[in-house]
Amino acid sequence: MRFLLVMLFWLACIAVAWNVACASCSPFRVPTSRKIERLERNCNRLTELTGRIRFKPLNNFTVGDKSYTLPLETLPPPSHLPSQQELEYLAGFFDGDGCVTMTKRTGQMSMSIGQALDSVRVLIRFRDSLGGGVHHQSCRTGTRKAALQWRVYGATMQHAAQVLCKVPSMKRAQLQVAAAGIIGKADRSDVAQKLKLLKQKDHVPASFHCSWPYFAGFFDAEGSITVEGRSLGLYLKVRQMNSFVLQELHSFLHTGELTKWKLRLGSDGCNTLQCTDLATCKLTLQHLLDGGLEVKQRQATLALSLTLGNHKQVRNKVIALNGLQKRYDVLDDAGIDRAKQIQSLSHKCRRASSKQESELLQVKLEALREEHELQTLIVKSKRLRGSIRQLLQEGGFMKPVSKMRNK
Repeated sequence: MRFLLVMLFWLACIAVAWNVACASCSPFRVPTSRKIERLERNCNRLTELTGRIRFKPLNNFTVGDKSYTLPLETLPPPSHLPSQQELEYLAGFFDGDGCVTMTKRTGQMSMSIGQALDSVRVLIRFRDSLGGGVHHQSCRTGTRKAALQWRVYGATMQHAAQVLCKVPSMKRAQLQVAAAGIIGKADRSDVAQKLKLLKQKDHVPASFHCSWPYFAGFFDAEGSITVEGRSLGLYLKVRQMNSFVLQELHSFLHTGELTKWKLRLGSDGCNTLQCTDLATCKLTLQHLLDGGLEVKQRQATLALSLTLGNHKQVRNKVIALNGLQKRYDVLDDAGIDRAKQIQSLSHKCRRASSKQESELLQVKLEALREEHELQTLIVKSKRLRGSIRQLLQEGGFMKPVSKMRNK
């Protein structure tokens, strides 16, 4: 009996201590670091698993209401030249994503552009304007969309290079090399070295012309459109290793009184032309659409419709169109609310009237940040699991680990 009373006493003490501890806890209770570490490991495993998912090669694709069978037959040069606006768009896109190569063994020159499946309509545009064919480039995986390639050789390639050379552009010198056709054996080493130099990030072309159609092509290749989550805003960005083209575009935009565009030259060689002013972003997108924007046409049209009333809907639709790279890390509505709270609390910390108030707010801020990190990882984990199930339902299959390592 005495033993039982002692046990009840200690249980009561523990209960009281627990209640006191709970009562003293802040509403911003800090989650354990172990939970975060465990979730990070789980997300890493799920990401690795997603990367192992493979799909069979494509046999066909659809653009609009028209279906195409792969490989898409090679067309000869069309009987008419593209319009000046179309030519400038093509030159801008080729400057961003185009490639001029030489097969050293044969001296054969070629031009090519690779694009993910949802951007393939621009490859049809090149084929219709300059000839060439469209072929399979890479299969769909859990982390990457299937990719196709526009490629052109021989006399058709020479014609295409000569046509694109009419526009002063970043890759005009490379196109002039390609326009020469097959390179003789004695000159192949020199030509290979010349092409290598022309592709360096510090290359400056002999002449360059910027216009809205050119910028539309270049933006389709290298630009991005983001709808801000925490406020009613847009973020337009163009990234490029070569700073010259961004400096020219920056000057072009400022000449057109779009002075809110900023140029950031990175020390790591990654340079960015960006704009966060809503009115300037919308005006820029309208000019780009008028200039023939193709790949990012739907995102641009959605962005132009952005209002306070449709903010969440437009953001979600643009995210769905923007690709796979960061879809698992995008904040959901609850995450955006937490991010706003963190921003507000940070502002209060900076304006605290006393050291004691500042320290108290700082404790709450750190707790909220850790809670935000935890909840963001929980959402990411759920998204990854859901994505894996969907990919397998769509016909994906797991590639064995041994084959992944040998690749």
